[in-house]
Amino acid sequence: MARRTDTRQRLLEAGMALFAERGFGATSVADIEEAVGLQPRRGGLYKHFANKHDVLETAVREHLADAESLARTVAELDLTEVEMTADGVRPIVEGLARMFLAEMDRLEALTRVLEHDGGRLGDLISEVKVKAVDVSYRTAAGLIAAVAPWIDDPDATSVVFLAPLVALRRTSWTFGSAPLDIDDDRFLRAWVGAVVVALIPGAVEARSAR
Repeated sequence: MARRTDTRQRLLEAGMALFAERGFGATSVADIEEAVGLQPRRGGLYKHFANKHDVLETAVREHLADAESLARTVAELDLTEVEMTADGVRPIVEGLARMFLAEMDRLEALTRVLEHDGGRLGDLISEVKVKAVDVSYRTAAGLIAAVAPWIDDPDATSVVFLAPLVALRRTSWTFGSAPLDIDDDRFLRAWVGAVVVALIPGAVEARSAR
């Protein structure tokens, strides 16, 4: 979804950044207005939103719309021309992993807001889980089922496969660097290798024969 650069969009982005950093309760309307260069307490925010909670809910819904768009793009991948071998599957797996990490980066502020103030979102919190969290795992499960139909539980396997990516990012957010300071490229070489071995029977033998 195309991002607008008008005042309304800047208020949304500033609001989410401040909510993520300080928490909803510790962020005032004036703080958000000042962050985008508006004169505080002059009603600038209220020209676009009913109140501070409206900023929060609208920003969350925009994040959800973007997450759904990405999921549709991944779901529409055509695997019919992909050779179901280790070499054929490896670039697909790596590309999807990089997309997943990039999506986590995009959702960092939303994740922090949910940790601080998820209870303020009411029923919307369930919608976030379904549309921004579960959708990634269901998409991965669909790909696993297509590539490796012999796997009994693609849903559970998708959680097993994606959990290390989540842990990589969450550790970086918390401590400023990944475990053992391993960068994305090094991590993905190891992760992709492990996933391909799990998905493609004979991948270990094929690598050993090289």
